[in-house]
Amino acid sequence: MPKPDEALFVGRSAELALLSRTIDEAAKGAGRSVFLVGEGGIGKTRLAAAAAASAAKQGWTVAVGRSYPVETGVPYALFSDALVPLVRKLELGTLAVLTRGSAAELSYLFPVLGAGGERERTSAGADPSELKARLLWNFTQFLGRLSAKQPLFIVLENLQWADASSLELLHFVARQIETKKIILLGTYNQAERDSNPVLRSTEQSLVGLGSLTVQKLAPLQSADVEDLVQQTFDVDGNSTRHFSAMLYDWTRGNPFFIEETLKSLVESGALANRDGRWTGWEMETLHLPSTIRDVVKARVDRLSPNARKLANLAAVIGTRAGHETLASVAGLSEPEIISGLDELLAQRVLTETGSVDSICYDFTHPLLQQVIYAELGQARARTLHATVAEALESVYGNAALSHADELALHFAHAHSQPLARKAVKYLYAAGRAAIERYANREAANYLAAALDNLDKDSTITDVPREEIISTLARIRQRLGEYDAAMSLWVRARDDAKTRGERGTIADVEHRMGLACYWSGKYADALAHYEAGLSEASASADRATTVKLRLAKGIALQDLGRLKEAQAEVEAALASAAEAGMHNDSLLSRAHRALLLLYTWTGPLDLARKHGVQAVTHAEAARERMLEWTAHWGMALLEGVSGDGATFLEHVAASDRLAEQMHSPLLPLWSAELMVQYHSGTGDWDAAIEIAERTITAAKSLSQRTLLPRLYVWSGLIYLWRGAEEKAKEYFDEAWKLAGAEKAGSLEGAGERALDVPSIVPAHLGMASYYLAKGHPTRAVDIGEAGLAIADRTGYLVWALQWLLPTIGDAALTGRDFATAATHLARMRRDAGRLNHRLGLAYADACDGLLARFRDHDPARAIELMQSAVDQLEALPFPPQAARIRRRLAGAFVEVGDREEGMRQLRKAHDVFARVGATVELEGTREEMRELGLRPPPKSVTSGAAGLTGREIEIARMVATRKSNKEIGGALQISARTVSTHLSNIFLKLSVGSRGELADFVRQHGLLEQ
Repeated sequence: MPKPDEALFVGRSAELALLSRTIDEAAKGAGRSVFLVGEGGIGKTRLAAAAAASAAKQGWTVAVGRSYPVETGVPYALFSDALVPLVRKLELGTLAVLTRGSAAELSYLFPVLGAGGERERTSAGADPSELKARLLWNFTQFLGRLSAKQPLFIVLENLQWADASSLELLHFVARQIETKKIILLGTYNQAERDSNPVLRSTEQSLVGLGSLTVQKLAPLQSADVEDLVQQTFDVDGNSTRHFSAMLYDWTRGNPFFIEETLKSLVESGALANRDGRWTGWEMETLHLPSTIRDVVKARVDRLSPNARKLANLAAVIGTRAGHETLASVAGLSEPEIISGLDELLAQRVLTETGSVDSICYDFTHPLLQQVIYAELGQARARTLHATVAEALESVYGNAALSHADELALHFAHAHSQPLARKAVKYLYAAGRAAIERYANREAANYLAAALDNLDKDSTITDVPREEIISTLARIRQRLGEYDAAMSLWVRARDDAKTRGERGTIADVEHRMGLACYWSGKYADALAHYEAGLSEASASADRATTVKLRLAKGIALQDLGRLKEAQAEVEAALASAAEAGMHNDSLLSRAHRALLLLYTWTGPLDLARKHGVQAVTHAEAARERMLEWTAHWGMALLEGVSGDGATFLEHVAASDRLAEQMHSPLLPLWSAELMVQYHSGTGDWDAAIEIAERTITAAKSLSQRTLLPRLYVWSGLIYLWRGAEEKAKEYFDEAWKLAGAEKAGSLEGAGERALDVPSIVPAHLGMASYYLAKGHPTRAVDIGEAGLAIADRTGYLVWALQWLLPTIGDAALTGRDFATAATHLARMRRDAGRLNHRLGLAYADACDGLLARFRDHDPARAIELMQSAVDQLEALPFPPQAARIRRRLAGAFVEVGDREEGMRQLRKAHDVFARVGATVELEGTREEMRELGLRPPPKSVTSGAAGLTGREIEIARMVATRKSNKEIGGALQISARTVSTHLSNIFLKLSVGSRGELADFVRQHGLLEQ
């Protein structure tokens, strides 16, 4: 067919313009990452190739890597595929300068560096997470140095099949290139994105950070298809209009399907060039198979036997097939191989890549590989995998274990009993290699496959079965797959019992307890810890005894049994001292347990001392998980004590460590702290966005201990913004998850064990709801029930920070001054004893309100409330300060200072308008009117029309009649988050419907901004 490449860019002018701008900006040192996404055959590869060709013409270095479905478990395969050919071309001197001593780490990606011995020396005894961090950093530095010599354009295709480690590396690099001459251009099949959760989270994170542009490719429109046909065959539209419409209906505008259909018609003679003119447009139907798969199959079926054999082998290899590999497994003569490859290249089934000394072949489209592989049938595919596996093992010889990833895949896919031993050998080796690189998901897949083979064949004894079971259990637990981990731990425990290894049993019980603890099953966790202590005592294993006591102490804390928790931690320290152990790992655990204990009970200064020790010992132990727990605990403490700057430092440290460990769980715990922080500081949009995202992730990872608090913190914001039904929905969910339903009433749960960090916030949510609904007495009752639980369990700080202020507010609203005074006295006493800044501010506020409403002493009220406002703004807690300002304004009016009263109302109004506190805002505006003051606009002019950048984006899309689901898809956020933003927009602009919002956007020219 004439001009297929030019024709298939019809309808892609906007996308080509985006890529051209990206190249221009990156050439100036503003690197960028772009994802081209869409359905299979939509034209992602063509656009990427066009952009790469354009960059190459401008002097850029271009590297292209592809992921393959059979290679999804091979760590860093995508970047290796892209850059190994480039690295091979570099002179040794140049390579030494670019790597600058990091060859050991980079050899994981580039075996051509030949630094295996150095790598082993470097990694000996090192923490895998530290090695991984060095790999990420050194690889990014390598790219930066490479791009300094010549701009670098990296194409990463088929990200839906990319391994988790490559995606983590992509995430890291994408955040570092904004000042470098580097472009990362990724492609993936949109329909398959959600099958790779790591890709989904990577994309969402980079979009949220502003480090990624996602360009979705839509199918061509009917007019585009008509233009394409005209340009391809150089014909006028009158003769092809009917055919073009039929072709559009048949292909629904998919460029690959269009191209394959046209090729089939030309090859069959249905469309023919006669005397320089294309004919055949008058056909009434397209006599083709009903699916494009059949079109592709029909094309492949026309291949000669030798070409088809080579295509089959290439499909089984799945990755980029080397010429030598194909030749070694094909069983054909050299002339037959050359002839077959020439045919595959001519028919555009394969494309040739690589250099003269390293020729490789790729499929021109993944669908071709999939169709050919599917046509093999299971039995034939297994046979070919076995053939490829044994041939490759022979080719690699003594270096076979260095290619464990590749060999494991083929031996495993062979499903051959005679080859099962080799499958297990390479799967185990690949799993261990993945663990060394902290590639947890790939390690789990390899080891699970190895264990499956072991279970089927008990004669395989040359690999450590027990090690595989326990290692796989730890990896599953690290990934948050607790049920799968527990099943494996049961097997490990039963095996240890059979062998009579009581020390091993104790260690396994400890691991099982941790799995139960992290999934919120505290009673089960305690049972496992007790069983472990019994076994450890019998085996005189002091180290495991200390670990078990510390773990038990932390579980007891969360159950509100603080005295027992303290006793366990002190017993652990005594046991360690008695044994003469100075173990930084155990000491860090002990100090972290005491940090959390004193954070809840006070004194806070003592908690901080233990926190500093926990961090110090964790760093000395070089255990990233311990460092994370210590920094997270310190962030919790500083959040409670009101030191925002130090809080953010510890959150940043914990986030950095979680990223190094590639943990899907730990960022959720830091996110909960950030929700509370943003809620207090007034960035409610950020708080809600983080909360909703974290709730979704916590559900999927069974983090039930986090969910109640997340529901309460976000529910409070919804309540303050006037979304009472939404708030009640969340409070009810928190109540149920916290276990309050089992208590039989809202008043508490008697003497049963409670998850205090969940049940107390659940009471806070319910009390706040009834207060907002005008039922202060009910709010006091619920708050005092929660207070009784906090008091019984010793959680003084929970009571001081959340429950006492809410109870006091409810009592004052109901004019129950006696109850308010009682709780105020306690609030001031506890806040003074703990030096709790927020508690002291709330105490002054409550005292001021009592002075005003009970004692009728507005002057004294002004003094106290002004003090409360100053303290709250210093923390800073602006929404809470604004609530006090509103009441302070009334006191100023009472003493005759009307101007100051109006000034206080204006300040409160600005804060309420900014955060979207609907109820307080309306109350403030009404009080302004009563004073004869015209309320200012409800919006705050921090952006166009007072809207944030994200809100403007959403408003524009509403004006173009997009649904919440469509907006969410375009912005990579949930429809629920879109709804939240719309509620804020309606409030800020005083509009009541989507139609009114659309009118506002048009009238104020927001579509053109």
